[in-house]
Amino acid sequence: MIPIFPNFKKIGLEDKKSIESFTHRYLPYSDFNFTSLWAWDTKDKRMISKLNDNLIVRLTDYETNEPSFSFLGTNEPERTARELINFAEKFGISPILRFIPEESVAGLKNSNLLVEEDKDNFDYIFSVPKLAELQGIKFKEKRNSVNKFLREHPNATFELKELSSLAVREQILSVLRRWKNKKSLDNKPFDFKNEELAIDRLLHTAKDHKLITSCVFLGDTMIGFSIDEILPFQYATSHFFKADNSFNGVYDFLNNKVAQYLATQNVTLWNWEQDLGLENLRKSKMSYNPVNFLLKYKVSLTYNK
Repeated sequence: MIPIFPNFKKIGLEDKKSIESFTHRYLPYSDFNFTSLWAWDTKDKRMISKLNDNLIVRLTDYETNEPSFSFLGTNEPERTARELINFAEKFGISPILRFIPEESVAGLKNSNLLVEEDKDNFDYIFSVPKLAELQGIKFKEKRNSVNKFLREHPNATFELKELSSLAVREQILSVLRRWKNKKSLDNKPFDFKNEELAIDRLLHTAKDHKLITSCVFLGDTMIGFSIDEILPFQYATSHFFKADNSFNGVYDFLNNKVAQYLATQNVTLWNWEQDLGLENLRKSKMSYNPVNFLLKYKVSLTYNK
């Protein structure tokens, strides 16, 4: 059971059903997805509560682990926001609410709270049919990349695997290490630690999540993987996606194959989560031609209050 605010409880695997009773009413904002909440709780500090029949989450930043509050719901949003801001100030936590979904801030437009777009945390939404087919001028570069990958690696295979398999988990970690080493060699600034911990946390609780694990192999060697989840409203969410990019085109090949599989599962829209303000990640995601974004906002007291 989710406690009533101001009481909180740490997020546990036993909370999946209760959390999804809230999240499945709304579009799949990545920050409130149970799998994401669990995996990214790398410091065991994420907590949940319920206020005015809204889901309250004490989140931690994906990079810094700094705490902040957010809520999902449309019941008495101004009252909910003010109570959370006052609570945060009382306990020395940032008084800026973060990752607030568009549906939740709709009721704040006539309030005197400060509501600001948080573009670094907009979720990217892609058309599954378009990524499955890669037709037209917009996808010419991706189409050519897939074809080139197949010419250079005609023995490449796409396979669905069970994440609960120890052998599969070991191969995923091997891909992650190769990806990390390549990033380090490129001298690109990137904080790997928290994401590694999140992936490891998910792998160790794989049996508790209903996930799709898609992999690319060259012979017996995995060179890429995608971990996705099918959600209501014909959506899927991409949780983790990594490949050994010394094989040019492997990302485009894997995306194309995952999209083709999702299309067979009646999925039409694919959430690739946010870019966190990382320019290279933003450029990469934009190159796949998103069809929409799930908008999120920061909410705080106005400066003269």
